[in-house]
Amino acid sequence: MTRGRVAVAIVAAAGLSAISQPSHADMGKAPVGPNGYTLSFDGGYLHQDGPDVTGHGIVVTSGGPEQDTFVSPNDGYFVGGQIGYENGTPYLFDFNRFEVYLLYGNADDSARNTAPPLSDIILKNVDGTLLGAGGGLTGRTKVERETWEVGFRLEDDDVVNATTTVTWAFAPFIRSFEEDTSTLVTTTLCCEFRRGASVDALLYGIAVSAEPETWLTSNVALVGRVGAGIYGYDADGKFRSSSNGTPDIFAATISDNDSGVGFRGLLGIGLKVKLSQTANLEGFAEADYFSNVPTAHLTSNKIVGLESHVQDDDLWELRTGLRITIGLGSAPN
Repeated sequence: MTRGRVAVAIVAAAGLSAISQPSHADMGKAPVGPNGYTLSFDGGYLHQDGPDVTGHGIVVTSGGPEQDTFVSPNDGYFVGGQIGYENGTPYLFDFNRFEVYLLYGNADDSARNTAPPLSDIILKNVDGTLLGAGGGLTGRTKVERETWEVGFRLEDDDVVNATTTVTWAFAPFIRSFEEDTSTLVTTTLCCEFRRGASVDALLYGIAVSAEPETWLTSNVALVGRVGAGIYGYDADGKFRSSSNGTPDIFAATISDNDSGVGFRGLLGIGLKVKLSQTANLEGFAEADYFSNVPTAHLTSNKIVGLESHVQDDDLWELRTGLRITIGLGSAPN
């Protein structure tokens, strides 16, 4: 089957949603002709549907069962930018456009509990010992996840008909996940007990995609992406607990690491509005999927629980926002 026939099949199957590779440039064709540059900026709402992190514990009644408090850093924001160059003739194979992009995302969450009468706030060391040593009045837990991604794309535009094109892209990328957790339990009389974790993971991989673009009117286009990728990852985790008591019965430190491979995919759709012959405004929604992301597994505050360690879990990253792309040079053909 020729590549043009494949392009037609993809446009027909894509409909209103697509599976895509990581990219933060204008979907579809760039608004610039040969020997021109493009600049793109985007930002908006970020939602991460990933694993929860164990914080402090609660004993509802004196001597009763322990209940863990879980913190979910789901909601936040993202910003990104891209710069590209349209060569007019192929760099490699049929790819004639080169783009470099940067993406940043931040999501956090916190929980706070004050012990009612006949109940208690508790905490266990990161090594799993000393259940209840942090008994007291108040417990606070906070988790923050930051992501950085940098990558580049090689692109080629295939014309299907007068209103439809498919942009083919090849994209190596590097993404950093940084997760920080802190818990503080304060007692009514004297002491503070602290537990925290930090997990830093680096993902490095390659993805390919097809991006159908269909102009519904002379100024409005429906755009999407179809693609997938694979990546390797390495992670380092540090877990620590301490108190201000003498001696420090909470002093403990654990280090752990993890590595492996994972799959990346993305669901996305957008509406592109032509502001001028060399400028587009795009409203979009994307759902970025990672099959393996290292995160902190802090020990449970219940009687049975292993020591803290790095664990793997899948993660959905949902982004919705606006993107503006400006071409510096002649208008596209």
